[in-house]
Amino acid sequence: MGYDRSAPKRPVNLNLNADLVEQCRSGVVNLSAHVEALLAADLAQRQAAAEAEKLRTERAIDAFSALYHEHGSLSEEMQPL
Repeated sequence: MGYDRSAPKRPVNLNLNADLVEQCRSGVVNLSAHVEALLAADLAQRQAAAEAEKLRTERAIDAFSALYHEHGSLSEEMQPL
């Protein structure tokens, strides 16, 4: 996954806390590059979390399927009653 690192850059408008920006500017040479790196890291983290959730769901479905194939459904067992 990820994003196209070669995509052209374009200006965007952000509303940020002025004091926060000023304090960050003193330690960051290129604020745009820094924000872009933070956004990329956030995107990677969210994509990894989504992939982990997808795998967890697939494993749960596989476990349920195995249980069903081994034991059948509870409703089938209860029908004769």
